[in-house]
Amino acid sequence: MTKKILLFLFVLVFMFTLTTYSSATNIALNSINTTNDVNNLNTNDTNSSNNIETTFELVEDNSCIIDLDGMATFEKSMTDFDANERSITLTLTIRSLLEQGTVPVANDAEIFLVIDNSSSMIENYVGDTTRKQAVIDSANTLVQKLFEANPDFKIGVVGFSSLDSSKGETEGTINDATLRLGLSNSKEEVKNAITNLSELQVGPRTNIEAGLTIAQNNFSTEEGVNRYIVLLTDGVPNNATDGTSLTYSGVVATRTKNKIEEIQDSGIQILASMINLDSETVEPTTQKTYRELAEEIFGTEENPTTSKYFYVPDAELGNTIINDIYDNLVEEEPNTINNIVIKDYFPQEIVDNFNFEYVESANIGNVSADIDKETNCITWNIETLNPGETASLSYKLTLKDNFDETIINQVLPTNEKVDITAEHNGETIENSSDDSPSVIIKQEKIEKPVVNEVDNTISNKPIPQTGDNSSIWFIATVSIIAIVLISRWIYLRNMSK
Repeated sequence: MTKKILLFLFVLVFMFTLTTYSSATNIALNSINTTNDVNNLNTNDTNSSNNIETTFELVEDNSCIIDLDGMATFEKSMTDFDANERSITLTLTIRSLLEQGTVPVANDAEIFLVIDNSSSMIENYVGDTTRKQAVIDSANTLVQKLFEANPDFKIGVVGFSSLDSSKGETEGTINDATLRLGLSNSKEEVKNAITNLSELQVGPRTNIEAGLTIAQNNFSTEEGVNRYIVLLTDGVPNNATDGTSLTYSGVVATRTKNKIEEIQDSGIQILASMINLDSETVEPTTQKTYRELAEEIFGTEENPTTSKYFYVPDAELGNTIINDIYDNLVEEEPNTINNIVIKDYFPQEIVDNFNFEYVESANIGNVSADIDKETNCITWNIETLNPGETASLSYKLTLKDNFDETIINQVLPTNEKVDITAEHNGETIENSSDDSPSVIIKQEKIEKPVVNEVDNTISNKPIPQTGDNSSIWFIATVSIIAIVLISRWIYLRNMSK
């Protein structure tokens, strides 16, 4: 019984001591956590003071569109907008609307058509029409094409054949040729003069020297002009302007060839078309074929005395006059747009407050590396834009962190204007536009509650120190002494019994 009482008292003292130690520890931990919570709250409140929010908005998405006389179209438009990054991306595109092919170069020219009106031209046929009428029809079509290529061309008409000396006419002189029309840029006048060749009196012989001389004497003296004589004949000359006639060689051949060389040396080009010259029939007085007699004067197609020599069978008459001669009169070039210059101007507010960078390089041509600070523009040069081809580039404008706050709430066009110049077929094309996307910068103050900034990190009550165990040991000692005394009392009591 005594032992049970002592064991009970010992357990009671041990539980009391353990409970006291745990309570002190929990108090200390709770005090530390409370202090940390106060510190965290104060930190957040410090960061959540008054804030200013800057917003970047797109006001108008206007595209800048420029038409270049229906030959090309230019567009500047927005291709990306990032409100968070405060940036706008713009793409410049120019696209050719031309078709593949060639176009005439608009060089000034003076042209004389010198057309044979001798009897052989009406005695021979091309299909159902006379050779003369076939030449007239083809010459009119040629004139139509020439004026379409360049309305400023000037064209004159000369008809030639010999007069009839048996009738007392002055055959073998300059009078064997007639000026039917001086140089004119009227298509109607030129075509009428060609058509009216059929009304001329037809002579029995051919005086090419007279026809060439009349044309030579009626060109202008204007500088910088290309000059041509187009000779259309079916015969070898047998008359000259010094009175010599009825001969196919000797003086006539020499005088005609000399005239050709004289004209060539003066800068006038001669395109000679010898129609259906017989390369088999022999001329009785010379024992040479008509083709050989002609080549003594005009040369051959491979080695011409003239600028160009055409031997023309009747079946090819139309194609030679309408196309081959045209190709020699009109210089053509690829149907391209050339020397394109695009200048994109920026407002001063954009230059001062936005960073500029290319995000897609020009796929054709070259562009300035940055905005020119003197002109506030970038320049894009494209040497050649082919038919159906598209050129493009893109750049980004990003608001600077340290932008000028005076632009807040202002509508800012992203460009001031775009100017374009280009060339096509010798003509200058130019156009401009001031349309562009616009943005606006806004700022808004965001108010957040501010916590009282009192230092609550120091507790107003002492925090129990878990490392100080003096009170625990005191209680334990007193308890043991009490147990010992009680045990002694119980022992003495039992002994007295």
